[in-house]
Amino acid sequence: MRDHLRELVRGLDPLAGRNILREYLQARMLEGLQRAGAMSALAFQGGTALRFLYGLPRYSEDLDFALEGARESYDLKAWMTGIARQFEREGYDVTGSLRDRSAVHSGWLRFRAVLHDVGLSPHRDEVLGIKLDVDTRPPAGAVTETRLVRRHVSLRLHHHDRASLLAGKLHAMLRRPWTKGRDVFDLGWYLSDRGGRNRIWRC
Repeated sequence: MRDHLRELVRGLDPLAGRNILREYLQARMLEGLQRAGAMSALAFQGGTALRFLYGLPRYSEDLDFALEGARESYDLKAWMTGIARQFEREGYDVTGSLRDRSAVHSGWLRFRAVLHDVGLSPHRDEVLGIKLDVDTRPPAGAVTETRLVRRHVSLRLHHHDRASLLAGKLHAMLRRPWTKGRDVFDLGWYLSDRGGRNRIWRC
């Protein structure tokens, strides 16, 4: 494990190395959800979905999902526990937590020592955390698709389509009491693509 991660970040400055390491762990978490059958209930959305699916040129910290499938098959606690155990079997020092008292359920995996082990931090106790959010009551009307993606591992991702991802981004911008720079960046990315690679509307 450590040799592979060191190779991933070799020669990178600490910020770029952290981004690559986080993205690798995100991909592995998505792989764990896929293995557990979670993608039948969840639809991938948000900034990390835009990066994995459509090449958004910024790194994103969280994994965001909408509960679009059958609620009886939804078990975030079991899925997060299974993913954490898989990482532990591979030698990671990982702990998890879950908050599910609101409509948006949030799970965390916290990786202790991984930044130190690959040479990105002098502090052995420094933690790299990855958050997973599930909107259990998403707005109606989103369209979903499934796509094969290769990013560190092979993934078959069930996700909101491009138009629905844009609608979600606009919804997030309008409902927040403050503007986040990442939202402005993402909207600019959508609007600047004159070639149509990321076009999400029809004229």
